[in-house]
Amino acid sequence: MDNDRRGGFRGDRGFRPSGPREMHKATCADCGQETEVPFVPSGDRPVYCRECYQKHKPKRY
Repeated sequence: MDNDRRGGFRGDRGFRPSGPREMHKATCADCGQETEVPFVPSGDRPVYCRECYQKHKPKRY
């Protein structure tokens, strides 16, 4: 067995960042400001800038 392999739960869940995220330009659905997001906007859901997202994000209990 390979020494680098570990059994059991891994806290990182296999996520390995491969460098800087690719950012995509979008327009905020609230204020109209141009912003960048780490996903390709599909057009079927609103995209918000950082400030407007804070107003729309679901509350955590």
